[in-house]
Amino acid sequence: MNKLNSIFIRVLIAFVILTGTAIILSNLMFSNNILQPKSQYNIIRSIYLTGAYVDLNNKQLNKEKARAYLEPELYYKKSSVAFQCRVPTGSIMTIIGPAPKVWHLPFFPKRYFVQLEPDLSRGLDIIIELSRGLDGNLDGLNPEIFRRLE
Repeated sequence: MNKLNSIFIRVLIAFVILTGTAIILSNLMFSNNILQPKSQYNIIRSIYLTGAYVDLNNKQLNKEKARAYLEPELYYKKSSVAFQCRVPTGSIMTIIGPAPKVWHLPFFPKRYFVQLEPDLSRGLDIIIELSRGLDGNLDGLNPEIFRRLE
């Protein structure tokens, strides 16, 4: 039984090492999809801006207590949602810079602060997360939703 436990531990260690290596390598493969600050994109298909409270015990609509997120679909109202609105097609999105990750793990999607014209943010910082349909091959953005402006 002792020999069987030893083999199992070796297989488990190999699996963990291979999984970790695969995650790191996949992150490196897609690291060229980095949005550059001041890059501008035209929104060519409807997306939604969702404002969410950071602290549910202190629901205030300001930069310290809430954030706004670009979403590909309209989500149901939750207690954490302050507002939801449709971003009109033809709006201009400007990349401001990278936003901090929620968890510092290599496989979590990249996040960026953006600015919209017209401004629908209600004074909040807007974050775009490169996941759930917003990601793609146009500098990391979905070309069915965004078109780069020269």
